[in-house]
Amino acid sequence: MTGPERFLQLVTLPSRLRDRLFNILFSALCGARIRIVWSGVKIQGAGGIHFGQRFMSGRGLWLQTIGEGRLVIGDNVNVSDWVHIGALSSVTIGNGCLMGSKVLITDHSHGSPTDIATSAPVRPDARVLQSKGPVVLEDNVWLGDAVVVLPGVRIGQNAIVGANSVVTRDIPSNTVWAGVPAIQIWPKSA
Repeated sequence: MTGPERFLQLVTLPSRLRDRLFNILFSALCGARIRIVWSGVKIQGAGGIHFGQRFMSGRGLWLQTIGEGRLVIGDNVNVSDWVHIGALSSVTIGNGCLMGSKVLITDHSHGSPTDIATSAPVRPDARVLQSKGPVVLEDNVWLGDAVVVLPGVRIGQNAIVGANSVVTRDIPSNTVWAGVPAIQIWPKSA
């Protein structure tokens, strides 16, 4: 090992120790084996979040439940850096799901069109949050980098969604989708 490689190991040692300690404590609190890189992590409404076994996450994870919202994460879920999952009503992530970086999954939005159609429009941050229906990712779903899953969507088991796609409607099992909005690209429809 060269001098610079040894130095880099020493520089990252404190964060690796912190991550290990936090993961031990968080795993004990959740009753599940958790492995998270804690740099930039935000967990809001932890009481509404349920973790399955062997959850893994990169840095910048943002998990959020609002009010009575419920976020359920299955076993063997692996998410990359800067993933944001927000639940005002219900978001369920099945077993064995994989998510690339910068994925957004949400079951709500800030207000409605009537908020901007009035004579005195309401600022976006002052609008009432509204759930547009639960989000469900069934088992073994793979979301590529920067995928956005909008409210009221169910993604069937073994489905794949390509990078930079926006999912606006249900996706059947065993299919591949991509685009804005996402459309089925495999198998090709007749």
